[in-house]
Amino acid sequence: MILLIMGVAGSGKSTVGSQLAVQLGWTSLDADDFHSPENKAKMRRGIHLTEDDRIPWLQAMHAELVRLDGQKENAVLACSALKKSYREILAAGLDLRVVYLKGSYEVIQQRIQERHAHFAGTSILADQFAMLEEPGDALDLDVTLSAKELVAKMLAHYGLSPCASASSGDAVIHRLLWRLLPFLFLLYVVAYLDRINVGFAALQMQSQLKFSDAVYGLGAGIFFLGYFLFQVPSNMAMQKFGARRWIAFLMILWGGISASMMFVGSARSFYTMRFLLGAAEAGFFPGVIYYLRNWFPAAVRARALALFIMAGPISGVIGGPISGALLGFHRRAGLAGWQWLFLLEGIPAILLGFVAYFFLTDRPEKARWLSADDLAWLVSALRSDEIAASKERAAPAGILSMLMNVRVWGFSFIYFSAVACAYSIGLWLPTAVRALSGISPFVIGLLAAIPYLAAAIAMVIVGAHSDRTGERDWHVALPAFITCFALAAAAFATTVPATVAAFTIAMAAEFSMMGPFWVLASGTLDAKTAAAGIAFINAIGNLGSGLGPYWIGYLRTLTGSFRGGLLSIAVLLFLAGFTVLGIRQTRVTRTVNS
Repeated sequence: MILLIMGVAGSGKSTVGSQLAVQLGWTSLDADDFHSPENKAKMRRGIHLTEDDRIPWLQAMHAELVRLDGQKENAVLACSALKKSYREILAAGLDLRVVYLKGSYEVIQQRIQERHAHFAGTSILADQFAMLEEPGDALDLDVTLSAKELVAKMLAHYGLSPCASASSGDAVIHRLLWRLLPFLFLLYVVAYLDRINVGFAALQMQSQLKFSDAVYGLGAGIFFLGYFLFQVPSNMAMQKFGARRWIAFLMILWGGISASMMFVGSARSFYTMRFLLGAAEAGFFPGVIYYLRNWFPAAVRARALALFIMAGPISGVIGGPISGALLGFHRRAGLAGWQWLFLLEGIPAILLGFVAYFFLTDRPEKARWLSADDLAWLVSALRSDEIAASKERAAPAGILSMLMNVRVWGFSFIYFSAVACAYSIGLWLPTAVRALSGISPFVIGLLAAIPYLAAAIAMVIVGAHSDRTGERDWHVALPAFITCFALAAAAFATTVPATVAAFTIAMAAEFSMMGPFWVLASGTLDAKTAAAGIAFINAIGNLGSGLGPYWIGYLRTLTGSFRGGLLSIAVLLFLAGFTVLGIRQTRVTRTVNS
């Protein structure tokens, strides 16, 4: 038996067809996979397909359906099949039943416009409705129903029962979350600690080595020069060697470099070690973002990304008190407190690197801890996401087109602004608090943990809400505006409570952007360019991590105040918010011909 799921662009054919096939344990086919390279090239250029283009495409699908039928295999085919003659080609000699996902022009248009990251042109939709010849012998279903409801109605109408061993999507996602996220979370905590502990080391290291604010800000920020230069090469290497081997190698390498920071004795050695640390860590964060993209379906990806990125603020929560306490080891065994800090916070990365080599799995197909049914559901869900995402991209695939994509550069600027804020707060908050009071390093560490705790809570709440509503753009833009005003408040704060409160709001809002942001940004890229594209956005964005702290330190050296630097970062966040909304308004999709 063959079930044909048909309808115009935006009716949900691919999503519903994929879910139905998983429920039944049938073969899932999508019409897009049968287009010739010439057809795909035309569609990427926005050229409408002719009848001469479509007939071979339909015949290719029919040949595959005949092959499956000959092997007594059932299948679900998602195809627009707008004309009666098209459906006759597909059905020739086969037991083919038609399900028509039906909706008015206005309903379909509204559905498309409300899909963030999916704006189909009105002319495209008008052309499809003009071509549409509604079937008279089909099961008509209302497109406004959810995919789950549509699948249930199809099963009931045809008297079909779900495969007894079919996996529950919720169960698979739950398994993935508990298997992958805790370990990756721990790795990121260690990475983030090794990155930001220089802010606490400043409380002793800066005066002992006689570094000015400008020198220290440059040394802290030069980390991101190495980070920038090695992002894309590192992610390309990860694609070649596999996530398991590459992440393990990077952790062992950066752990050794971080521990070696204890030997810094001059500005030159400080700059060198921070640059090398940045180069070693470069591939970790974008590598894990790409890794999670290959494991989690889009509908739950913001939550998964938020749980992973939450390690950043959590490391601030635990790292502040730990770093403050380690500074208390001053002059033990002949070492300064800041030397103990670098040594003892570098060793865990080395140890966990060896664990990562044996624990991580490169991709779902290699996961022995997934049952065959779980794997089938996951692969189908990920494939459905890629099909849907491919229809939303205006640009053709390829590294060059990725580099010329205005949206990629827009996302890079948004991320630049966000990380400039996060790392500026992380680096200078301890110094700002000490400038307003004479409290001990340990108490400063406790106070510095408050913004990170708030950020961890906010980003999970916002990420979950974004997944639940399917909205991404305002979940990035609104926090950017809130961060802007909070930084402005911090710039004029004159007491410790006011300073900590303003930084807490800024940090919470900034980190809450990250889950929805990476869903939007990674969705801009196709499977072939995703690794390089994510690394590119992260690399460009993380220049803000170096320039932000340096700029604040430079202005403080000139003016004796943090005000000018904080207001500068606030302006960046204000512009970032409008950039998100600008991308939302100008987003287009390639022509849909299937």
